[in-house]
Amino acid sequence: NPTATEYQSRRPGCIIFTFIAMDVLHPCVYLWTVGNKFSAEDAKKMTFCQKLTSAGWWKSCLATAILNETLTNIFRYVAPAYNFMLPILVFYNATFGVSGGFTLVAVGAGH
Repeated sequence: NPTATEYQSRRPGCIIFTFIAMDVLHPCVYLWTVGNKFSAEDAKKMTFCQKLTSAGWWKSCLATAILNETLTNIFRYVAPAYNFMLPILVFYNATFGVSGGFTLVAVGAGH
């Protein structure tokens, strides 16, 4: 079992990693699925085993799960909330300040 100090130092990393992953996930899924020509009619013609081995079917499922309006709106509002909360989270743990500084340098202040 982790000690209180180890647990305290893991929490900011998990939060930071989650926000970075959300920031990267949406555009990457769009780029992966942008040329997919798989349609619902194609899916109706296929058996379940054929669907499981079809890259087009998997891309369609991934695009449906990630590129929907609900998840897009969540991503749209969570990222600004994180940027608003980052200065407050620094008082909770200094790791947030270090990650915020690296993010500011890497992405740029005007981003």
